[in-house]
Amino acid sequence: MPKKRVSVQIEGRNYTLITPDDEKYVREVAKEVVSCIRKAAQNSKQLDTRDCAVLAALDFCDDRNKAMKKNSDIVQKADKIIRQTNDLNKLCAEYKEKLAEAINENTKLVKRVKELEEKLESASRQNGGSNRTQSNAQKASEKTEEEIRNEKLLNCVPMKQVSLFDDDGEKNEKN
Repeated sequence: MPKKRVSVQIEGRNYTLITPDDEKYVREVAKEVVSCIRKAAQNSKQLDTRDCAVLAALDFCDDRNKAMKKNSDIVQKADKIIRQTNDLNKLCAEYKEKLAEAINENTKLVKRVKELEEKLESASRQNGGSNRTQSNAQKASEKTEEEIRNEKLLNCVPMKQVSLFDDDGEKNEKN
């Protein structure tokens, strides 16, 4: 960008600046400097123009340093937020992938259950009444050896039910 000469007047003195900035911008900055010098002069009548200019320069530098610090803090916070967002995006992508896998697995299992239900229904139709016999046989096979032995013993022993409240227990015998 080409540099140009811009003349400004600050507190009765002319200054020529060589700058790439727009002339209008440079004049606005000069007005702001004059305003700060006059503000410093109003606060203390004993200061000369030079002292007021130094105070204005100190104020500008202080404001700039604070703005730079604030800017640095904001940039650090933004960087942290960006890192956290990237981490969350990665986690989100992983969870989406796991969810898709779970949905696929669920779909396969639902399909398998339907297939098995259809096979069971088909087998049930083919076997008709023998299915009940198979079911009873399956239940019997699930009994423990002790249960089978107890059933055999119970079948050998005659069963009588007697009431303890009657004098003659044999009157109320039941099979």
